[in-house]
Amino acid sequence: MASNITIADTKIRMDKDTGFICVTDIGNAKDPGGGADHVGNWLRNANTIDFIEAWEMRHNPSFNSVEFDGVKRRAGRNAFRVSVSELKEAGTTGILAKQGRYGGTYCAIDWSIHFANWLDPHFYVETIDIFRKMNDRLYGREDLYQRFSRELVAENYGLITQANSQRKIPQQPNLLTSNKKSGNPKEQVINHLSQVDADIVNLAMWGLTAKQWRTKFPKLSRSKNMRDYATDIELKVLNVLQIIMRQLQEDQYSGEEKLDRLHEKADEMVKFYCKTPEQMEQLKTHRKKRGW
Repeated sequence: MASNITIADTKIRMDKDTGFICVTDIGNAKDPGGGADHVGNWLRNANTIDFIEAWEMRHNPSFNSVEFDGVKRRAGRNAFRVSVSELKEAGTTGILAKQGRYGGTYCAIDWSIHFANWLDPHFYVETIDIFRKMNDRLYGREDLYQRFSRELVAENYGLITQANSQRKIPQQPNLLTSNKKSGNPKEQVINHLSQVDADIVNLAMWGLTAKQWRTKFPKLSRSKNMRDYATDIELKVLNVLQIIMRQLQEDQYSGEEKLDRLHEKADEMVKFYCKTPEQMEQLKTHRKKRGW
């Protein structure tokens, strides 16, 4: 499927699955009906081939420059032509061709900017401006906040997994807990399984343990965990819950008590960090789309 972005008052298709931009449309905006020819001429340019090789070496761990040498050796000759399928066979990942309703040549954003620069200075400037705004919206500030929060959650995870010997154990357990022990204060904190307490935090936040999430979403869990899909607000709440969990551990609360208290705090903190009704609605929409 494709959606549209606007460059220099022209609708340019973007592939929703890959985020690739239709360079054929950019070419058509410059010369109506001539987009495919412009793309073909751009691909036969020796500088373009050098760019493709450099980009693939940087962004494609599986790229084999030796296999690409066949294309590179022919570049620059008068009769040189290269198709998208030939580039794909040579191991490139930044380009694809589509047929039918959404037909055309689609490229990664960096390739699209390179094409616009080759095509026309005006389109080059317009393309950079649009992509910068798009990047800031999709991967800029919001992603920066999300990545920062994710890193903080990961770092603070150590608060609930740190060895008891490295903690300052309270002399007396909190009197509210029903899970007290008498004796040496250094031995009063019950040994905990860090994964169990981590799952209590997950249950309080999302109502799922890590194992339940992996079973329900096997494709998502191949290389990531549920926290990688959390929103910025959810990650802020998780940070708070992990800090509270550390204190609950040291005060010897049972697992049931921990879950009850953290569940209450999770709801409270979500409302605290959602400053506006719009933010709360965005969170609900994200969770509905995500499925958990």
